[in-house]
Amino acid sequence: PPPPPPPLDASFARLADPVLSYAFDYPTAVAGTPLPLVPSRRPERYSSAAPLSADARQRIVCELIALAQGVTVSVTVGPAAGVLKGVDPATWTPRQVAATVLADRSTARVTGGQRVSLNAIESASKAARGPSSGGDFFMFEHLSQGSPSARSYDGARETYRHAWAVTGVRAGKGGEPYLYTLNLSCPQDLWARLGPAFQAAAASFVLPPPGKGYVPPDAQPWRFF
Repeated sequence: PPPPPPPLDASFARLADPVLSYAFDYPTAVAGTPLPLVPSRRPERYSSAAPLSADARQRIVCELIALAQGVTVSVTVGPAAGVLKGVDPATWTPRQVAATVLADRSTARVTGGQRVSLNAIESASKAARGPSSGGDFFMFEHLSQGSPSARSYDGARETYRHAWAVTGVRAGKGGEPYLYTLNLSCPQDLWARLGPAFQAAAASFVLPPPGKGYVPPDAQPWRFF
């Protein structure tokens, strides 16, 4: 058998949002080096969140950034779309879920208005975490072309971002399934150091049973604050 992986040298903090009822751990230090993640978007309800695209389908409900390192940690929420829409979630495959989520995150349009993802899915899997944690989750690793930056751009080559993401499913007020996705990304040159910590953070993502302050994504669509 292959040797066990080395112990993960990282520290984590916990973020829990009672409004949309999700929680996860995010890294605060890796291999002794601090990762100063600070909120750029504090947790908020779906109706007031910033859309990822013009159709406002998938929205950023929480985001943390470490500006100097180019690291982003975000939670997005949106209804099932594409090949997932109108299909029993029990039959969804990991790659179908990953492709649907990524199509809304970073896309191009071809003739006829068809949306095409600019992300490459490196791996995708499905894991059951039990009813108290939110049921089935879809974890996937993906790679995307990034924008040139002063940190890594050398004027001669493309820049890339690498990420771990995980998607859970919860029914909205009207019974329609909504996708809750945690995405942790960094520039490709930091992946060897940060990738294992990102994977551990993705594995911590849960959708606990809603409490008193819970507001379903499809409730109060007119409310912006």
